[in-house]
Amino acid sequence: MIENRNTLDKGLESALKELSRMYALYEPHKAAYKESQSLKGLAKLKYDKEHKDSLEKYPEMRERMYKLLNEGEKITPKQWRQEIKTLQAEYDSIGREQTKTATELAYAEVISYNKKNLERELQNEGRQQNKMQSRGKRREEEL
Repeated sequence: MIENRNTLDKGLESALKELSRMYALYEPHKAAYKESQSLKGLAKLKYDKEHKDSLEKYPEMRERMYKLLNEGEKITPKQWRQEIKTLQAEYDSIGREQTKTATELAYAEVISYNKKNLERELQNEGRQQNKMQSRGKRREEEL
């Protein structure tokens, strides 16, 4: 169950990182567009000329950005970063727990092996003693 959740969370984290990466590409174009929209007259013409590339790429970048979002979802980079931090903290916690569990499992396996080995050695000793006793009885009978 934890592994399935972990896989889902990894997918979510990956999606959030992709959104954050795309937002970093989109944001400068958005800022240029907003600035252009706030200006009028010659100032707008001058600004638009200076930022022509960014303003031309804005519609494409906006479309790419919104394709990554679920329908109706808003652009919330701060929330995405917080979710990524939360997921990373959860992964770290799970990682520590898994390390502890793996160590405990290794101890249990060593104990199990040692127990089986001890039982085998005790059986061998018992057989050795039985052989020795049998040999001793045979010698007594021969004498």
